[in-house]
Amino acid sequence: MLQNYNKWRILRIFFDDPNPKGGFQLREISRKAGIAPTSVKRYLNELSREGKHGYALVIKSKHRVHGYPLYWANRDSELFLFYKKIDTIIRFRESGLLDFLWDSCMPETIILFGSAARGEDIKDSNIDIFAQCRERKLNLTEYEKRTGRRINVLFAENFNKLSGELKNNILNGIVLKGYLKAF
Repeated sequence: MLQNYNKWRILRIFFDDPNPKGGFQLREISRKAGIAPTSVKRYLNELSREGKHGYALVIKSKHRVHGYPLYWANRDSELFLFYKKIDTIIRFRESGLLDFLWDSCMPETIILFGSAARGEDIKDSNIDIFAQCRERKLNLTEYEKRTGRRINVLFAENFNKLSGELKNNILNGIVLKGYLKAF
């Protein structure tokens, strides 16, 4: 269990910044994850091998001048995107944002939508949340610090009054709490 958790800690570095400028180096990953470089190397080798899902979660390449390995998130892997979505939901739950929205707004539903719901968000992306209730003035700075992302909450009492494109985007999101009556 502990080894799998360490592997998840390494993956979280790629979830946070899937497209780093110049790629991640082994020692940089080791420092960020707080895990010994030898263990990080073993986990990265496992993550860069193709598994039964068909794609590696991490892409390994060589530095064009110095030849040392660089690591990137494999954003083409459906499994990587799936794990990234799960990690986003876990972080929301751990930050207390979900309970704060539920208690302070009393919405019928809370839905994560946009790039975060698709697992395509990057380091500077914002988090889009739909809350089906009356609009409220909320101070989300504490939760933005905890998640490391800017949070946008879209309020609407009547889902059917939203534009078609926005409704489609919300319907393709992830229901975090409650349920949505679309029709």
